[in-house]
Amino acid sequence: MYMEVGLLILSIALLSLVIFTLPILWKIWRAVNDVTVTLDALNQHLPGILKNLEEITANINNSTTAVNEEIQKYSVTAGRFHKAMDNFVNAIDFVSPFAVRSPIFQKVTQAIAVVKGVRVFLNVLWGKERSEKVSWQK
Repeated sequence: MYMEVGLLILSIALLSLVIFTLPILWKIWRAVNDVTVTLDALNQHLPGILKNLEEITANINNSTTAVNEEIQKYSVTAGRFHKAMDNFVNAIDFVSPFAVRSPIFQKVTQAIAVVKGVRVFLNVLWGKERSEKVSWQK
């Protein structure tokens, strides 16, 4: 008798477990169906997506190659310009001591000093210095 009661309780527990798990199994079955539909749609569109991705990758590679080539061209041009400017500066460094010691440079320097002296003399003579100081001090 105890065995029959135990089997009855065990069968009721098993039946209630099955009854409670049926909604969960039903939801899992619906989710699997939804995933299957999504997977089918993805499989249909995936070749087009991969083709577009390959085209985009090819375009990016072509653009990168073109940009690298242009940068190399500009780099060569900049190197040539830098070398030319370096040669020019070296030539000026070489020539400048001779130019400073030349009589023409000394005459030009003296002429500039004479012109400044004459300008100051004329400003004082015509009274411009006094008006500049007065207006400057205000």
